[in-house]
Amino acid sequence: MVSSLLAIAGTTSAGLAVWNERRMQRHRQPGVSYAGVTLRRDGGWRRADLFTPEGLRYQSRASRCGLTAVALWVLALLAWVLLAA
Repeated sequence: MVSSLLAIAGTTSAGLAVWNERRMQRHRQPGVSYAGVTLRRDGGWRRADLFTPEGLRYQSRASRCGLTAVALWVLALLAWVLLAA
């Protein structure tokens, strides 16, 4: 039960990360394409020449939610392994 709740919370957080990333893409600087941002080695991370300040805020939120999702999934796995023993 505990691992399921953690996994569901992680999935919800991952969904929020995707949602914020999609909102970030709406705030590209004029003339910057989706491919021009997405296919970069640095992923356009914290680049004011690619995103408006609002887009950078969405980028930060997406990153935070993504890292939270990974942490929750790791905790779910650990809970599953430890509680199954």
